[in-house]
Amino acid sequence: MTYYLLILAILVWPFGQLLNISLPGLGLTLYPLDLVCGLLTLSLLFSSKKLKIIVQDPLFRPLSIFLLVAALSLLLNLRSAIAGGLAYSTFYLLRLFIYPSVYFSVKLLSGKKVFPYVCFSLFTFSFLGLLQYFFFPDMRFLKLLGFDDHYFRLIGSFYDPNFSGAVFAGVSLVFISLGQWLVALPTIFLLALTFSRASYLVFFLGLVFVFVSKKNWTILFNFLLLAILLVMIPKPFGEGVNLLRTFSIFSRLDSWWDGLSLFVQRPVFGWGYNTLRSIRGERFQIDNSFVFLAATTGLIGLLSFFNLLKNVLFQTKYPPQKLFVFALLTHSLFNNSLFYIWIYFAFWLALGLPSKEYKGS
Repeated sequence: MTYYLLILAILVWPFGQLLNISLPGLGLTLYPLDLVCGLLTLSLLFSSKKLKIIVQDPLFRPLSIFLLVAALSLLLNLRSAIAGGLAYSTFYLLRLFIYPSVYFSVKLLSGKKVFPYVCFSLFTFSFLGLLQYFFFPDMRFLKLLGFDDHYFRLIGSFYDPNFSGAVFAGVSLVFISLGQWLVALPTIFLLALTFSRASYLVFFLGLVFVFVSKKNWTILFNFLLLAILLVMIPKPFGEGVNLLRTFSIFSRLDSWWDGLSLFVQRPVFGWGYNTLRSIRGERFQIDNSFVFLAATTGLIGLLSFFNLLKNVLFQTKYPPQKLFVFALLTHSLFNNSLFYIWIYFAFWLALGLPSKEYKGS
């Protein structure tokens, strides 16, 4: 059962925001990925044999500590959580708990059986993004549904160019690290279409890392390729495709400052995981995953998360895997990427795949 649920989760992932179920009265949106990951978690919990193996995993203890601190932060701020909608905060906390089951499931199963589905899922995600860019370039109507408005940018099934760009940047770096230059070309092209400067920066930093570690001058070709694409891609009127735009920069800086101000007010356990909508409004967000954690779970939550990351980085010794994790974590400095459920899913999936599967890809 665990195997089939894992495959289903991998196949559902690329459809992102396209598949959603609104829960009237609760103000919540449920996705098939939530349901499958929830069932996947239950399939692990109700198997004593699997649980015994999971408990012995090096990431189990630091992950458990982080999750317990996140839950405690919400419990200590129960009053504000109730004011902002306890169901909303609890639901997002539940997501924090269930998505790591992907990592443990892949570790329990044969990576060779899983990897073809990962490749197919990535192809589907890329194809949907390409369809959106060429056939539905004007996505400004999404502002009526609570999303940012985008014009002639690849936003894909995530409805956001930054999150889609994070995936394309990470995947491109994986292919480049593996020496799969031809396979990397389409994902670099898709990355260029997002016009996400944070994703471009992540890609360039990753290239520097690969260049320093491999001393391979052909890596500079990928830098030049993206630069040429950025010059040649049509840029119709609109602030979103203006690479010199400053509004988003100042908007991010303001969100960081607001997050740090909230952290200073409650530095120990924060305001409670994902309770900020009751404090600053429904549209409030912090464009940095680490500042977000500091504000919502305090210094204790942030330190427990850094302890988890220390163990994660110790486990990711193979360059392609390390590069993908690096890309997502670096991107999280400019957006709250890591706790966006599809990025969070990809993070744990990449960690679970064994090194030999990257090598044999």
